[in-house]
Amino acid sequence: MQPPWWTPGWPGLIAQRPPWGRPDWNDDDRDDDDWDDDRDIEWNLLQEGGPLSRTGWANWRRIGTGTTLDSPAPATYQNDLHLFVRGTDSGIYWNRMSRRTGWGEWWEVPGQGRTPSAPAAVAYRDSLYLFVRGTDNRIYQNRLTGNRWGRWTEVPGGGLTTSGPAVTVHQGALYLAVRGTDNAIYVQRYDGQWRGWQRVPTGATPDAPAIVSYLGTLWLFVRGTDNRIYGAAMQGPNQWTPWTEVPGGGLTPSGPGAVVYRGNLYLIVRGTNDGIFLNVRDRRGQWSGWTEVPGQGRTPSGPRGVRFADRLYLFVRGTDNGIYTTVRTRR
Repeated sequence: MQPPWWTPGWPGLIAQRPPWGRPDWNDDDRDDDDWDDDRDIEWNLLQEGGPLSRTGWANWRRIGTGTTLDSPAPATYQNDLHLFVRGTDSGIYWNRMSRRTGWGEWWEVPGQGRTPSAPAAVAYRDSLYLFVRGTDNRIYQNRLTGNRWGRWTEVPGGGLTTSGPAVTVHQGALYLAVRGTDNAIYVQRYDGQWRGWQRVPTGATPDAPAIVSYLGTLWLFVRGTDNRIYGAAMQGPNQWTPWTEVPGGGLTPSGPGAVVYRGNLYLIVRGTNDGIFLNVRDRRGQWSGWTEVPGQGRTPSGPRGVRFADRLYLFVRGTDNGIYTTVRTRR
């Protein structure tokens, strides 16, 4: 079927300094498959935001001239970092960063799709899968294989959502999570064939969920109806632990983000002051507590993160709707 969300255009803005206080940049580590040498790393840090600060986070840096009305969606695919956003015309736009050449320019994803929410993307098998909420609240997918995009098609199962989707890969399968029109959380598995939507037995959220695979377990994190942050883990087919509040007493007005980095699970949220906060769960199951990402960044949407070249990248929508990033890396 042809998605009901068409028309082109990208009303970008001229790059400006971040409208959110003094930036600050961080320091962390290197991947088994990271072929960057020290000179590459130093060059890339200059591209990414400048020298490292004592706190280990690099300066917040705006990515080109693109603008967005929602959370950015990062994903790694074929040795590049890909970034997807909803444009100010609700089109779906794409940029990518090479480890040697830095960020490119923004391009509209072919097919002229339209979305009222943030997209989600993940690499699975030999392709990069992109998911969006359509203007009819159905869930649509597109796929990049090599350098070629496919067509927008509806995800089978007839699901509806009022927020952006979330996606991860877990034990050889792709898992797609959405907030339903009843505010419940629904998950569908894809292993070459879509397996149908399953409602998580309990829990409700007014925003997009986060889904992540960590230490052999599939996790969901949501903003609760009380703005607290809750998590649940899958124990078997459609069997989930009870929802429990993430320790630390955090509050958020947006959906959370989650990413695994150096054996730890990083939960990323927008605070009630629009700051960007992290809570880190280690292998022992201990949470670090909520701490603000250095640099005094501010965002009106939920932040997102990704591991790329064994660095932790965070992406946010700025208060001017620009797209900003910071990175943590170890030399």
